[in-house]
Amino acid sequence: MFDKLVFAARMVLGIFYLLSGLNWFFGFLPLPHLGMPEGFPIKHAVVAEMIDTGWMFQSAKLVEIAFGIALLANRAVPLMLLVAFPIGLMTFMLDALILDDLWRWLQGSESGAEMWAAFMDMVVGGLCVFLIHVWLMLCYFDYYRPLLAWSAPPKAMSGCVSPDGRRTQRILFFSLGWLALALQTFNLIMFLSLIGK
Repeated sequence: MFDKLVFAARMVLGIFYLLSGLNWFFGFLPLPHLGMPEGFPIKHAVVAEMIDTGWMFQSAKLVEIAFGIALLANRAVPLMLLVAFPIGLMTFMLDALILDDLWRWLQGSESGAEMWAAFMDMVVGGLCVFLIHVWLMLCYFDYYRPLLAWSAPPKAMSGCVSPDGRRTQRILFFSLGWLALALQTFNLIMFLSLIGK
């Protein structure tokens, strides 16, 4: 029974994310998309700003497409649940921000129907998607358990640093580490030089 429930959850969420991501590029739903006309209504200023960057919203939509495909194909599901989690969380947070609507309704400047629409948008647009996403992550929790180690000693790529690994791979691996460390040290020095300016 559990396996069937997880399968159904993967399918429903996968189809939702795949359609949501594809809609941005092909515009088959009355939601923001690449070909939307000037003045197309966008309910959140944050989304409008993300769209205006020219890349940020598209990146989120590409993650949605990859996430939807992964769920439908049952490939890298724990990883993709983790990668797409910030998108689900931000969508929920944007849809959950109905305090302004509630305040306007209490003041009498917003109708009960408008308040109900905002509430339903929060439940349908955000909570439903976020809840099933979190539930699926709980179903795959054992895959995340090693990530929750409080004090974790590093484990380098076994083929790169083990004694039986190839010498060239070890040299490249450690060279990358030294280069990354040098660049980040320079970055930190530049960052600290901004203090007090």
